[in-house]
Amino acid sequence: MGEEQVWPGGEPDVSVVVPTHDVGEWVDECLSSLLDDQGVALEVVVVDDRSTDDTWERVTSRALTDPRLRVVRSTGSGGGQARNYGAALARGKFLVFCDGDDLVPAGALEAMLSSLSSSGSDMVVGDFLKFSPMRTWSPTARWNVFTERRAGITIAELPALLRNRACWNRMFRRDFWVENAIAFPSVPRSNDIVPMTTALLAARTIDVVPDVVYLYRERPGASSMTSRAGSSTSAASYLSQELVCAQLVAGAGDEGLAAVYWSLFLGSDGWVHVRRFVREPEGAGAVEPDVCALLDQHLHGVRARQWDRTEVERQAVYTLVRGGRVDLARAVLLTTGEEDVAPVPLGAVRAAEVLAELHRSGHMSSASLRAFADRHLVAALLATPAPLDAAVAARLLDLVRPLADVLRPPATDDESAPARRLRESLAAGDLSLLVGERPTIPAPVTVSSYRVASASAEIVVDLPGPVPAGATFTVVKPGRPSTRRPLDVVEAEKGSRTRRVVVTRSDLASEGTWAVELEVSTWLGTVYVPLLVDAPSVVRDVTRWGPLTVRRKKRGLVPVTVVRRPPLPRRALRRLERGLHR
Repeated sequence: MGEEQVWPGGEPDVSVVVPTHDVGEWVDECLSSLLDDQGVALEVVVVDDRSTDDTWERVTSRALTDPRLRVVRSTGSGGGQARNYGAALARGKFLVFCDGDDLVPAGALEAMLSSLSSSGSDMVVGDFLKFSPMRTWSPTARWNVFTERRAGITIAELPALLRNRACWNRMFRRDFWVENAIAFPSVPRSNDIVPMTTALLAARTIDVVPDVVYLYRERPGASSMTSRAGSSTSAASYLSQELVCAQLVAGAGDEGLAAVYWSLFLGSDGWVHVRRFVREPEGAGAVEPDVCALLDQHLHGVRARQWDRTEVERQAVYTLVRGGRVDLARAVLLTTGEEDVAPVPLGAVRAAEVLAELHRSGHMSSASLRAFADRHLVAALLATPAPLDAAVAARLLDLVRPLADVLRPPATDDESAPARRLRESLAAGDLSLLVGERPTIPAPVTVSSYRVASASAEIVVDLPGPVPAGATFTVVKPGRPSTRRPLDVVEAEKGSRTRRVVVTRSDLASEGTWAVELEVSTWLGTVYVPLLVDAPSVVRDVTRWGPLTVRRKKRGLVPVTVVRRPPLPRRALRRLERGLHR
């Protein structure tokens, strides 16, 4: 109904296409946000995609009282076909898309229309927020895209625009949309990333407005349009669309754009989908091999620079999935401890199995493989207090034998003596260190109290059990072992394991952050045991101009560190320089 209704007094300037599916709870609020306080001549085209709730009744009832609202049933199935049908019915000079459960802030359409009318650009993109019943947040806060108003730019001038490929926080010239044959594909998930990539690359010029032009409702569960597909189906749908996007970006021949695209895929969009697919064991079904094959095909085009910059655990998950080892990928994912779940270590044998698979794939560099080995295989073996069972040792030896080049420490490596000695033994196929009796490697020590004043820092430590003679407290700049300096030798004290350690300015050789650690001799050589403190318990008794301070941390166990400030005149000069550059 409502297909013959027209904008009173002439054609509308803006057509807003709203696909709906079972959004009866929210659609009235959505339509009110569009039809009230927008300040533009508009029509709203609602295309219902087979709703089973009261969505159809709500929108048709409202259309009877507002001639700007047109309501039709989709001729196809899915959100993509609903949007395409709505765009074909649109009569405005400009085209906007909005989902039926979201909101458009007052004045948003007017802000985008004003920009395009002034600049003559093909499209304009605005900022957006996400919200749920409990909070509202900005996904774009770190993008550096919506910090200022821009007119008549190209995607090459601001490639970060590619970070946002949703269809709803933008306005298009309708003739541009039609001339470039832009359309939404009929896929279960991610049906807007291809048309939006197409539009960004095809646009002669683009505008950016800093105004918040869209409010996206984050809905839990599987009721929203973007949540209805299972993890395997969703991942396969998404990856099939990313293959097209990668081809479009490669065809543009712009290295800056390609760098943004692969950073987006590896660090954000791709990781979200692959992680969900790996984490939810929905599927050993028929779709799972498709996901692995699609990811493998897609990553054949990855830029080496962006790949090598990706965290090694993520590289491992991507590599294992593309090779069909979803079981091993799930084990690696569990080590990251996401979403308030405690990390689950791989264990030595499992870590060696993963490392062998990664090595066979040929997709990770030697540096990445070595980093993975250090974090998961070497760390697991160092933390194992009991001798390895003979059968476990034999299995481990079989797995690490082909990995000698990865495990052998480089000549310039600054790693700890225990890790170096263990890696040398593994590379040589010698497990004698692991099958004999040995004492436990000391674990990180949580301090009893930590107080930082302007002139000194005082740490009280209750040592966990007997500490070998000659153990020493040290300070070191993190990542720079050559800066290590001794503080205080731990001497045997009758009846007490409590030690009081004082750090003064003279103990710190230069400005910057210093960590306090305990140096202990062990069965594998010298170990540096971190001191940890519960962040809220740190007492800061520092003055603004004192030589020492400590950086604030909100919560959790954090390393014990102390900061030596620059001399007072230098600090004053830096403040002056910062003020001049504002």
